[in-house]
Amino acid sequence: MATLNMPASGPSLLCVKGAPERILEMCTHIRNHGQNEPLSSDTLNQVLGAYHSMAGEAYRMLAVAYKELPGTKKEITHADAEEGLVFIGLIAMLDPPRPEVFDAVRRAKLAGIRIIMITGDNAITAEAIARDVGILDGEEIVSGEELEAMSNSELAQRIHKIAVFARTEPRQKYRIVEALKRNGELVAMTGDGANDAPALKLADIGIAMGVTGTDVAREAADMILADDNFATIVAAVEEGRVIFANLRKVVEYLLATNTGEIITFISAIVAGFPLPLLPVQILWVNLVTDGFATSPLSVEPAEGDVLQQPPRNPREPVIPKRRIPRIGMVAAIMTVGTLGLFVFQLHEMELIKSRTMAFAALAIFQLFNTFNARSSVRSIFTLGLLSNPLVIVGVGASLILQMLVIQLPNLQVVFRTTSLDVGEWLVVIAVSSRVLIIEEIRKAINPHFFEP
Repeated sequence: MATLNMPASGPSLLCVKGAPERILEMCTHIRNHGQNEPLSSDTLNQVLGAYHSMAGEAYRMLAVAYKELPGTKKEITHADAEEGLVFIGLIAMLDPPRPEVFDAVRRAKLAGIRIIMITGDNAITAEAIARDVGILDGEEIVSGEELEAMSNSELAQRIHKIAVFARTEPRQKYRIVEALKRNGELVAMTGDGANDAPALKLADIGIAMGVTGTDVAREAADMILADDNFATIVAAVEEGRVIFANLRKVVEYLLATNTGEIITFISAIVAGFPLPLLPVQILWVNLVTDGFATSPLSVEPAEGDVLQQPPRNPREPVIPKRRIPRIGMVAAIMTVGTLGLFVFQLHEMELIKSRTMAFAALAIFQLFNTFNARSSVRSIFTLGLLSNPLVIVGVGASLILQMLVIQLPNLQVVFRTTSLDVGEWLVVIAVSSRVLIIEEIRKAINPHFFEP
């Protein structure tokens, strides 16, 4: 940066600041004890030595210089600022990383996120900072000048080995994002300046700084980081994984329970049995169990350290193929239990009693399956019954409502049910609990059998 300063008297001063290596190339003299002296090679080496020493300690470095111009000079050109300058000195600025960044970088790497640092600082400062926070671990450092000399194909081939881009210009960020995407990477890009807008727009997820970012950057981005803190990005990744895991749990639960209902009806019709449940009973089961069970599952806490799990393929469906057999297994257990209980009781008692027991069994099957859905690999006893108290509340409310429609005379008329005694309720619970027991046995023997 160069400015023209015009005092009340005397010559005008052209003041320049910038990267030390660039400013020193423009200097012919050095200011020393109030005098301008020729910038000798020995003095230049002393300045460069101090520069490299401080840069190696992670100081961000600026050089300042000046030049006298005729007082009549009203404008400056590039030529004015590019030669004949007098070197004044170096400015070293220490901008230490926030304390939380160190752990955030470590956790990001555990999550399978590769961090690339793109900075305008020189390579020595960039290397010191990158090593300090844990970004650089044997990878390459490339300068903006080296990047400019690479072709797009060469950059795409080398970029998986590069962790730091130093002395880069904002326009070069676009090429970096482009190279990563060419290699099939899912790219999140941070930026704050107007010149960052093209790269933010090109990235899969453009993240603009909310505090220091320009309006142009914020408009081009997909997300705005309200506190300009890298650790917040890692926390957002963690929260996103928890949300997706819970979405998967809800979908698996709904698929398993509804598939079990469908197969139960189809099997009864094919076998020539009476309908095990009436339409109003099916509606009630879906209303009570799905409504009260899926809401608690959607706020299930993180299952272990989700950042230690490998990244999910973005093209992978919500329910991968390997999880479908688990859904089918749960549905089959529900079908066999509900239909088996209905048919067995049909020979022992009236249709309304058999249908009421099937109605109760199907509902309670789904309530037991709520505990299964909390994790496909961890036992309910490992998770802890109270780690998500809303599940207990939801299952308890569903169970009470289910008992009311069976036991209260006024509701029996609406739902075509009849009262069950304690022994019959125990039979229903014994049959329905098998969906939980079988899954607990499977988790104890081979918990990752259905994992993709």
